[in-house]
This record gives sequence, C-alpha cells and structure tokens, in this order.
Amino acid sequence: PKAEKDDYLPELINADLDLEHLTKQMQKLPERRFSLCLYGPPGTGKTAYLRHLAKELEMEVLVKRASDLLGAFVGETEQQIAKAFREAENNGAFLVFDEADSLLSDRRDARQSWQVSQVNEMLTWMESHPLPFACTTNLRERLDPASLRRFTFKCCVDYMESFQLDKAFRSFFNLPLSPEQLGRLSLLTPGD
Repeated sequence: PKAEKDDYLPELINADLDLEHLTKQMQKLPERRFSLCLYGPPGTGKTAYLRHLAKELEMEVLVKRASDLLGAFVGETEQQIAKAFREAENNGAFLVFDEADSLLSDRRDARQSWQVSQVNEMLTWMESHPLPFACTTNLRERLDPASLRRFTFKCCVDYMESFQLDKAFRSFFNLPLSPEQLGRLSLLTPGD
C-alpha cells in the first residue's frame, strides 16, 4: 500500500530507543505524567511519532511551534508558554513543542535577561505539568542542560538505514531498490 504524507510508518523510524515498545509501556501507565525530548535531523519522524503516541494514548495532540509562542515584547513569550501548558491541561491534550531549542536555549549563552526568564518559565512548567508533553529539536546541542535533565526520555531520531530506504521506496513509490541504488543513497529521511 502506498503511504500518505501524514502516515506514521514505524519501520522507517531510525531511533536509538524502541519507540513502539515505549508506546506500549506508556499505554500501561495508570498516571501519564512523562516527558520526551526527540532530537535529530529534520524530516526523521519526530513529530509524526508524537502524533502516533498521542493517538495510542487516546489523547488529542496540541502542537506549538516556537513561532506560535515567541513574542515581541518582554514577558510575552513567558505568557504564551504558560497559556500553552494551561490549554493542554484544560483539554487533557498531549502537548508538543516543536523547535524547542528556541524556547530552551542554553542560558549560559544568554545576552538578555528575558532569554533566561523564558527558559526558567519553560523549566517551571515542565516540572509541574501533570500530563505528557514532548519537545522536538534539530539542534539538541543548543538546549539548556537543565532542560535535558528534566525529560523522562531522550531519543535521537536519525536518518534511515539502508534496509529502511528499501522499505520507504516500496511504501511511497511501490518501487524496490537494487543494491547498487541503495549504495548510492544516504542521509535520507521519511520526510524526504
């Protein structure tokens, strides 16, 4: 069967954690208070997996991009962060922050006090939020170290392996790849 753009295809996800096993374990939890940080190149399936996880947990997903939250005035971003966490809690939604490096930048590199207070606001909410939430980033190295310690799970989602490339071409194009073709392909993601 040909895959649709929004389909989650677990066999195409190259993660350093067994995400399907994690999903099954999360479904068994009586209290679903956990957090994830998924990092890796763009298009690797980070957000697609989180939408899949939310669906399996029978929760609505609430995705907030950095551009939805970053404000032009001092204090505005902190207000938007608080609003996102409250909205997720009020609706019982699985909250996902996309481009989290913009919200959780390493405070040691901060040039302005608002940059520090923005990260502090995120950290405070991360500690007290009673529902699952996740952050995705292409730039893990830019995240504040204190934020990384607060995630229950951290997972690298990387480019597809060669065996996954063949599966991807069969799923998306109904075409097999020869060993020669596989040898010439690298650094591809399901999003590609």
